[in-house]
Amino acid sequence: MAISLTGTFASALAWSSILSLTAIGITLLYRTTRVPNFAHASFVTTGIYASTIVWVFGFHPYLGMPLGFILGGLEAVLLFYTVLEPLRRRKASIFLLMMATLSFDILMYGFLNILADMLQFEFKILSRNIYFAPIDFRIGGFQGVTLVSFVAFLITMVALQLLLYRTNLGIALRACMENPSLAQTLGINVSRMLLLSWFIAGATAGLAGALLPFYQMCNAYTGTYYIAEMFCASIVGGLDYLIGAPIGSFLLGYAKILLLSFLASTVGPDIINYMMIIPLGIMVITLAVLPTGIVSLIMRRRGV
Repeated sequence: MAISLTGTFASALAWSSILSLTAIGITLLYRTTRVPNFAHASFVTTGIYASTIVWVFGFHPYLGMPLGFILGGLEAVLLFYTVLEPLRRRKASIFLLMMATLSFDILMYGFLNILADMLQFEFKILSRNIYFAPIDFRIGGFQGVTLVSFVAFLITMVALQLLLYRTNLGIALRACMENPSLAQTLGINVSRMLLLSWFIAGATAGLAGALLPFYQMCNAYTGTYYIAEMFCASIVGGLDYLIGAPIGSFLLGYAKILLLSFLASTVGPDIINYMMIIPLGIMVITLAVLPTGIVSLIMRRRGV
Protein backbone atom coordinates (compact mmCIF):
# COMPACT_ATOMS: atom_id res chain seq x y z
CA MET A 1 0.00 0.00 0.00
CA ALA A 2 2.83 2.40 0.89
CA ILE A 3 4.59 1.63 -2.40
CA SER A 4 1.36 2.20 -4.32
CA LEU A 5 0.77 5.53 -2.56
CA THR A 6 4.35 6.63 -3.20
CA GLY A 7 3.97 5.72 -6.87
CA THR A 8 0.77 7.75 -7.04
CA PHE A 9 2.52 10.80 -5.57
CA ALA A 10 5.38 10.35 -8.08
CA SER A 11 2.88 10.16 -10.93
CA ALA A 12 1.17 13.31 -9.66
CA LEU A 13 4.53 15.11 -9.50
CA ALA A 14 5.33 14.18 -13.09
CA TRP A 15 1.91 15.25 -14.39
CA SER A 16 1.91 18.49 -12.38
CA SER A 17 5.35 19.40 -13.73
CA ILE A 18 4.33 18.73 -17.34
CA LEU A 19 1.06 20.62 -16.87
CA SER A 20 2.98 23.56 -15.38
CA LEU A 21 5.13 23.82 -18.51
CA THR A 22 2.00 24.19 -20.62
CA ALA A 23 0.15 26.55 -18.26
CA ILE A 24 3.12 28.91 -18.01
CA GLY A 25 2.76 29.73 -21.70
CA ILE A 26 -1.00 30.28 -21.50
CA THR A 27 -0.58 32.69 -18.60
CA LEU A 28 2.34 34.50 -20.24
CA LEU A 29 0.39 35.06 -23.46
CA TYR A 30 -2.67 36.24 -21.59
CA ARG A 31 -0.51 38.73 -19.68
CA THR A 32 1.07 40.12 -22.85
CA THR A 33 -1.75 39.94 -25.41
CA ARG A 34 -4.94 39.12 -23.43
CA VAL A 35 -5.57 36.38 -26.00
CA PRO A 36 -6.72 32.91 -24.85
CA ASN A 37 -4.51 30.79 -27.10
CA PHE A 38 -6.27 27.61 -28.24
CA ALA A 39 -3.35 26.79 -30.53
CA HIS A 40 -1.44 25.81 -27.40
CA ALA A 41 -2.77 22.30 -27.99
CA SER A 42 -0.87 21.99 -31.27
CA PHE A 43 2.33 23.31 -29.64
CA VAL A 44 2.15 20.41 -27.18
CA THR A 45 1.44 17.87 -29.92
CA THR A 46 4.36 19.22 -31.95
CA GLY A 47 6.60 18.42 -28.98
CA ILE A 48 5.20 14.89 -28.86
CA TYR A 49 6.16 14.25 -32.46
CA ALA A 50 9.52 15.98 -32.03
CA SER A 51 10.59 13.33 -29.51
CA THR A 52 9.04 10.67 -31.76
CA ILE A 53 11.11 11.78 -34.76
CA VAL A 54 14.27 11.74 -32.67
CA TRP A 55 13.42 8.18 -31.58
CA VAL A 56 12.71 7.11 -35.18
CA PHE A 57 16.24 8.14 -36.16
CA GLY A 58 17.77 5.96 -33.48
CA PHE A 59 18.30 8.37 -30.59
CA HIS A 60 16.78 8.29 -27.12
CA PRO A 61 13.48 10.24 -27.03
CA TYR A 62 14.72 12.44 -24.18
CA LEU A 63 17.06 13.99 -26.74
CA GLY A 64 13.92 15.27 -28.43
CA MET A 65 13.35 17.77 -25.63
CA PRO A 66 15.51 20.52 -27.24
CA LEU A 67 13.86 19.83 -30.60
CA GLY A 68 10.40 20.05 -29.05
CA PHE A 69 11.40 23.30 -27.36
CA ILE A 70 12.62 24.84 -30.61
CA LEU A 71 9.83 23.56 -32.87
CA GLY A 72 7.13 24.60 -30.40
CA GLY A 73 8.64 28.08 -30.21
CA LEU A 74 8.94 28.39 -33.98
CA GLU A 75 5.35 27.25 -34.44
CA ALA A 76 4.21 29.96 -32.04
CA VAL A 77 6.29 32.52 -33.93
CA LEU A 78 4.67 31.37 -37.19
CA LEU A 79 1.22 31.86 -35.66
CA PHE A 80 2.12 35.31 -34.36
CA TYR A 81 3.71 36.61 -37.57
CA THR A 82 1.30 35.17 -40.12
CA VAL A 83 -2.02 35.43 -38.27
CA LEU A 84 -2.09 37.41 -35.04
CA GLU A 85 0.19 40.35 -35.74
CA PRO A 86 -1.62 41.34 -38.98
CA LEU A 87 -4.94 41.11 -37.14
CA ARG A 88 -3.59 43.06 -34.17
CA ARG A 89 -2.44 45.89 -36.43
CA ARG A 90 -5.97 46.04 -37.83
CA LYS A 91 -7.28 46.45 -34.26
CA ALA A 92 -9.04 43.08 -34.28
CA SER A 93 -11.07 42.22 -31.18
CA ILE A 94 -9.90 39.70 -28.59
CA PHE A 95 -12.68 37.35 -29.72
CA LEU A 96 -11.45 37.46 -33.31
CA LEU A 97 -7.85 36.83 -32.21
CA MET A 98 -9.01 33.91 -30.08
CA MET A 99 -10.89 32.39 -33.02
CA ALA A 100 -7.79 32.87 -35.16
CA THR A 101 -5.76 30.76 -32.72
CA LEU A 102 -8.46 28.10 -32.85
CA SER A 103 -8.36 28.10 -36.66
CA PHE A 104 -4.57 27.77 -36.61
CA ASP A 105 -4.87 24.87 -34.17
CA ILE A 106 -7.28 23.05 -36.50
CA LEU A 107 -4.87 23.61 -39.39
CA MET A 108 -1.94 22.25 -37.38
CA TYR A 109 -4.06 19.31 -36.22
CA GLY A 110 -4.50 18.32 -39.86
CA PHE A 111 -0.78 18.73 -40.55
CA LEU A 112 0.22 16.67 -37.51
CA ASN A 113 -2.14 13.90 -38.59
CA ILE A 114 -0.45 13.87 -41.98
CA LEU A 115 2.91 13.65 -40.21
CA ALA A 116 1.63 10.76 -38.08
CA ASP A 117 0.51 8.90 -41.22
CA MET A 118 3.88 9.48 -42.89
CA LEU A 119 5.75 8.13 -39.87
CA GLN A 120 3.50 5.09 -39.78
CA PHE A 121 3.77 4.27 -43.48
CA GLU A 122 7.45 5.14 -43.98
CA PHE A 123 8.94 3.86 -40.73
CA LYS A 124 6.35 1.25 -39.76
CA ILE A 125 5.82 2.62 -36.25
CA LEU A 126 2.60 3.08 -34.29
CA SER A 127 2.63 6.85 -34.63
CA ARG A 128 -0.84 7.14 -33.12
CA ASN A 129 0.11 5.13 -30.04
CA ILE A 130 3.31 6.78 -28.88
CA TYR A 131 4.50 5.54 -25.51
CA PHE A 132 8.08 5.76 -24.25
CA ALA A 133 7.62 4.55 -20.66
CA PRO A 134 9.01 1.05 -21.47
CA ILE A 135 12.33 2.60 -22.57
CA ASP A 136 12.49 5.18 -19.79
CA PHE A 137 15.20 4.85 -17.16
CA ARG A 138 14.22 4.17 -13.56
CA ILE A 139 15.41 5.57 -10.24
CA GLY A 140 14.53 3.63 -7.10
CA GLY A 141 11.69 1.90 -8.92
CA PHE A 142 10.22 5.17 -10.26
CA GLN A 143 10.16 6.33 -13.86
CA GLY A 144 12.79 8.83 -14.89
CA VAL A 145 10.14 11.18 -16.29
CA THR A 146 9.22 12.14 -12.72
CA LEU A 147 12.69 13.56 -12.11
CA VAL A 148 13.25 14.89 -15.64
CA SER A 149 9.92 16.72 -15.86
CA PHE A 150 10.31 18.29 -12.41
CA VAL A 151 13.88 19.42 -13.15
CA ALA A 152 12.74 20.80 -16.53
CA PHE A 153 9.98 22.72 -14.76
CA LEU A 154 12.36 24.14 -12.16
CA ILE A 155 14.93 25.20 -14.77
CA THR A 156 12.19 26.84 -16.83
CA MET A 157 10.82 28.81 -13.87
CA VAL A 158 14.27 29.95 -12.73
CA ALA A 159 15.21 30.96 -16.28
CA LEU A 160 11.98 32.94 -16.67
CA GLN A 161 12.47 34.71 -13.36
CA LEU A 162 16.03 35.65 -14.31
CA LEU A 163 14.90 36.82 -17.73
CA LEU A 164 12.00 38.91 -16.44
CA TYR A 165 13.69 40.46 -13.40
CA ARG A 166 17.42 40.46 -14.11
CA THR A 167 17.72 41.55 -17.75
CA ASN A 168 16.84 44.67 -19.74
CA LEU A 169 14.93 42.45 -22.16
CA GLY A 170 12.79 41.15 -19.33
CA ILE A 171 12.13 44.67 -18.02
CA ALA A 172 10.95 45.66 -21.49
CA LEU A 173 8.75 42.56 -21.68
CA ARG A 174 7.18 43.32 -18.30
CA ALA A 175 6.56 46.90 -19.40
CA CYS A 176 4.64 45.57 -22.40
CA MET A 177 2.62 43.34 -20.07
CA GLU A 178 1.62 46.26 -17.85
CA ASN A 179 1.03 49.00 -20.42
CA PRO A 180 1.83 48.36 -24.12
CA SER A 181 0.96 51.91 -25.19
CA LEU A 182 3.26 53.49 -22.62
CA ALA A 183 6.00 50.98 -23.44
CA GLN A 184 5.82 51.94 -27.10
CA THR A 185 5.97 55.62 -26.18
CA LEU A 186 9.17 54.91 -24.24
CA GLY A 187 10.74 53.44 -27.38
CA ILE A 188 10.21 49.74 -26.68
CA ASN A 189 9.52 47.61 -29.74
CA VAL A 190 6.22 46.10 -28.60
CA SER A 191 5.91 43.75 -31.57
CA ARG A 192 9.33 42.29 -30.83
CA MET A 193 8.45 41.79 -27.16
CA LEU A 194 5.19 40.09 -28.11
CA LEU A 195 7.12 37.85 -30.50
CA LEU A 196 9.45 36.88 -27.65
CA SER A 197 6.54 36.02 -25.38
CA TRP A 198 4.97 33.84 -28.08
CA PHE A 199 8.25 32.02 -28.67
CA ILE A 200 8.65 31.31 -24.94
CA ALA A 201 5.06 30.10 -24.65
CA GLY A 202 5.36 27.80 -27.65
CA ALA A 203 8.77 26.53 -26.55
CA THR A 204 7.65 25.56 -23.04
CA ALA A 205 4.57 23.83 -24.45
CA GLY A 206 6.74 21.96 -26.97
CA LEU A 207 9.04 20.90 -24.14
CA ALA A 208 6.06 19.58 -22.19
CA GLY A 209 4.90 17.68 -25.26
CA ALA A 210 8.30 16.04 -25.68
CA LEU A 211 8.01 14.67 -22.13
CA LEU A 212 4.38 13.58 -22.35
CA PRO A 213 4.91 10.20 -24.14
CA PHE A 214 7.04 9.09 -21.18
CA TYR A 215 4.03 9.66 -18.96
CA GLN A 216 1.16 8.33 -21.04
CA MET A 217 0.24 7.06 -24.49
CA CYS A 218 -0.02 9.92 -26.98
CA ASN A 219 -1.34 10.65 -30.46
CA ALA A 220 -2.13 13.64 -32.68
CA TYR A 221 -5.19 14.43 -30.54
CA THR A 222 -3.44 14.48 -27.15
CA GLY A 223 -2.78 18.23 -27.03
CA THR A 224 -6.40 19.00 -27.92
CA TYR A 225 -7.64 16.56 -25.28
CA TYR A 226 -5.76 18.36 -22.51
CA ILE A 227 -6.24 21.97 -23.64
CA ALA A 228 -9.13 22.46 -21.19
CA GLU A 229 -6.98 21.26 -18.28
CA MET A 230 -4.17 23.62 -19.33
CA PHE A 231 -6.56 26.57 -19.17
CA CYS A 232 -7.98 25.31 -15.88
CA ALA A 233 -4.50 25.32 -14.32
CA SER A 234 -3.85 28.91 -15.44
CA ILE A 235 -7.26 30.16 -14.35
CA VAL A 236 -7.16 28.45 -10.94
CA GLY A 237 -3.70 29.88 -10.24
CA GLY A 238 -4.56 33.30 -11.61
CA LEU A 239 -4.13 34.56 -15.16
CA ASP A 240 -2.66 37.86 -13.98
CA TYR A 241 0.31 36.25 -12.23
CA LEU A 242 2.93 34.05 -13.91
CA ILE A 243 3.55 32.17 -10.66
CA GLY A 244 -0.13 31.24 -10.70
CA ALA A 245 0.45 28.77 -13.53
CA PRO A 246 2.55 26.29 -11.52
CA ILE A 247 0.46 26.81 -8.37
CA GLY A 248 -2.72 25.97 -10.27
CA SER A 249 -1.01 23.11 -12.10
CA PHE A 250 0.27 21.40 -8.95
CA LEU A 251 -3.08 21.86 -7.21
CA LEU A 252 -4.98 20.36 -10.13
CA GLY A 253 -2.36 17.71 -10.87
CA TYR A 254 -2.25 16.30 -7.35
CA ALA A 255 -6.00 16.63 -6.85
CA LYS A 256 -6.75 14.77 -10.07
CA ILE A 257 -4.22 11.94 -9.69
CA LEU A 258 -4.84 11.31 -5.98
CA LEU A 259 -8.61 11.51 -6.26
CA LEU A 260 -8.65 9.29 -9.35
CA SER A 261 -6.45 6.74 -7.60
CA PHE A 262 -8.81 6.66 -4.64
CA LEU A 263 -11.97 6.48 -6.75
CA ALA A 264 -10.52 3.82 -9.07
CA SER A 265 -9.73 1.59 -6.08
CA THR A 266 -13.15 2.08 -4.49
CA VAL A 267 -15.64 2.66 -7.32
CA GLY A 268 -13.79 0.95 -10.17
CA PRO A 269 -11.41 1.80 -13.03
CA ASP A 270 -14.24 3.04 -15.27
CA ILE A 271 -14.24 6.28 -13.28
CA ILE A 272 -11.02 7.24 -15.11
CA ASN A 273 -13.14 7.99 -18.19
CA TYR A 274 -14.55 10.98 -16.31
CA MET A 275 -11.25 12.35 -15.01
CA MET A 276 -11.65 15.75 -16.69
CA ILE A 277 -14.52 16.52 -14.32
CA ILE A 278 -12.01 17.02 -11.48
CA PRO A 279 -9.98 19.95 -12.90
CA LEU A 280 -13.10 21.53 -14.40
CA GLY A 281 -14.91 21.22 -11.06
CA ILE A 282 -12.00 22.82 -9.20
CA MET A 283 -11.93 25.65 -11.75
CA VAL A 284 -15.67 26.32 -11.32
CA ILE A 285 -15.33 26.41 -7.53
CA THR A 286 -12.30 28.70 -7.76
CA LEU A 287 -14.09 31.11 -10.11
CA ALA A 288 -17.07 31.20 -7.77
CA VAL A 289 -14.96 31.96 -4.69
CA LEU A 290 -11.84 33.62 -6.16
CA PRO A 291 -12.59 34.91 -9.68
CA THR A 292 -9.03 36.19 -10.13
CA GLY A 293 -7.34 33.00 -8.93
CA ILE A 294 -5.54 31.71 -5.87
CA VAL A 295 -2.50 33.96 -6.23
CA SER A 296 -4.66 37.08 -6.09
CA LEU A 297 -5.74 36.09 -2.58
CA ILE A 298 -2.11 35.64 -1.54
CA MET A 299 -1.20 39.01 -3.03
CA ARG A 300 -4.07 40.77 -1.27
CA ARG A 301 -3.02 39.35 2.08
CA ARG A 302 0.52 40.57 1.44
CA GLY A 303 -0.84 43.99 0.50
CA VAL A 304 0.47 43.79 -3.10
